[in-house]
Amino acid sequence: MGFKRKHSRVDVGRPGRLQRGALSAPCKVLDVSESGVRLESRLFVKKGEVLQLLIELDRGKTLACELEVIHVHAPKLGAKIMAIGAEDRERLAHILDDHVQSSFSRR
Repeated sequence: MGFKRKHSRVDVGRPGRLQRGALSAPCKVLDVSESGVRLESRLFVKKGEVLQLLIELDRGKTLACELEVIHVHAPKLGAKIMAIGAEDRERLAHILDDHVQSSFSRR
């Protein structure tokens, strides 16, 4: 069995919102990496579907991206980030950097 993941995951436990067309549902973002997310939602999704995700961050900021569902084990799902704007990519990089900094400072 090969190791597929290219980027390490960071636990975030943040509220978010998934959207598919006019359908929208709350979700909990369990973890993120540079290339994907793992989340929990009651929204019925199938592998291969494209969704919009909005993650609520600190100080009223948000992070938005477009996802493709890679696997579903209801209510959890894993998805690959397909599209993300420059500002949102920067916010994601800060989340990942902050996690690296805090994990090194705990040692």
